[in-house]
Amino acid sequence: MSFPKYKEIEEPLLREIAKRGGEIRPSFDLYQAVACYFPQLTPQDFAMKQPSGKENKWNNMVAWARQSLVDNGELDNAVRGVWRITDKGRARIGLSLQAQAAPTAPASTSKPAPTLPSRHEQLKRMMVDIGKALGYETSTEEGPVYRHDVLWRPAGKRHMPPLYVIEVCEGGSLPKDFDSLHWAGENWVDARGLLVVADDKDYQKATQRFINRAELCAVKATSIEGLHQLIREDEAFLSWLLGKR
Repeated sequence: MSFPKYKEIEEPLLREIAKRGGEIRPSFDLYQAVACYFPQLTPQDFAMKQPSGKENKWNNMVAWARQSLVDNGELDNAVRGVWRITDKGRARIGLSLQAQAAPTAPASTSKPAPTLPSRHEQLKRMMVDIGKALGYETSTEEGPVYRHDVLWRPAGKRHMPPLYVIEVCEGGSLPKDFDSLHWAGENWVDARGLLVVADDKDYQKATQRFINRAELCAVKATSIEGLHQLIREDEAFLSWLLGKR
């Protein structure tokens, strides 16, 4: 297994947060940028899950490195869900950069840098995690006509039509996603459709398209990433709030 130690992740994480203005909400782009400092990692490493099977191992390692930085006063956690570098964190990067002749980016090797799963795939997995946290039974790439990205059904009711049909539009086809959600609404009674979009223009198009369609909703990918982060940080509280045992 070629994962770095948590301590080795700290400075790359500080550098990437600093590059983005000093504060950021955790996202696919941030996890991928930090991963580029460790060319020994493989696509198989990035596909690994935690023992619970719920969470991506690499994302979890970055989150634990962030917690260590918070404990050391190098990241501030005053605003929930925001990773903000402190003066102490900046000083650590500055000292490190002066002491090292090498650039902050990893040295080039003959081995191509590994890539994380696409943002589309990451968002799908987030919707699966969110659905499970809310008590739904989830499935992906399923449907008799369209291969819907994610479906949520009542727990233990795998044979029933879904209650929520979710499509993720990230570099894909917006018209195809519209057609998919329209088909679901016409053929699955009481099904609600959710379209997750990464592009602001696509979001505007979707909200206009869904006017007077109460069963359909468009949401920005950044909102899903923020919700997923909140659920991950305090899933026990969410379970209590929902009355889950």
